[in-house]
Amino acid sequence: MPHLRHYFGIVLLIMLTISCSSDDDANTDEGENQNARLIFGWFADENCNGDCATIYKIDSSSVYRDIDSNSPEGDVFLGNFQEITNINYQDFVVLLDELPSEIFNEPNGYLDCVDCTDALGGIYLEYQDDQVSHTWRIRNAQYPEYFANYRSLLLEKLATLNSL
Repeated sequence: MPHLRHYFGIVLLIMLTISCSSDDDANTDEGENQNARLIFGWFADENCNGDCATIYKIDSSSVYRDIDSNSPEGDVFLGNFQEITNINYQDFVVLLDELPSEIFNEPNGYLDCVDCTDALGGIYLEYQDDQVSHTWRIRNAQYPEYFANYRSLLLEKLATLNSL
């Protein structure tokens, strides 16, 4: 039975690859790049002592966890990532696939909160591919309407990863 699930997963991946290959190349700037990676997670406020962040990374083949629990600072998070091997990658690739294209029109920094700082913590997102690199932070109560569904998806996947 495990082999059947593995076979089904491979067939599904091939079907998705074929269906996406006919998309026009204009979408490559917005997450369709094969070399895309997303760093995501949460970080606590500046008064935190101890485990002040839980950050993950997903790329074209695996999901990783930062094992140092450092808070993201600046525009690039240089974590100490270790692959998570006891999960199904296909359950999490949706985070790359469903990232709203509107977010690429946002400047680096806090979404919908130009005066926000890291003082209160929040959600961290960093997207990179061969052409672009963006970093955003999201407050719990302040985010654009287009981001609401993705935020729910992100929180669901973070809860799953945090429970491992």
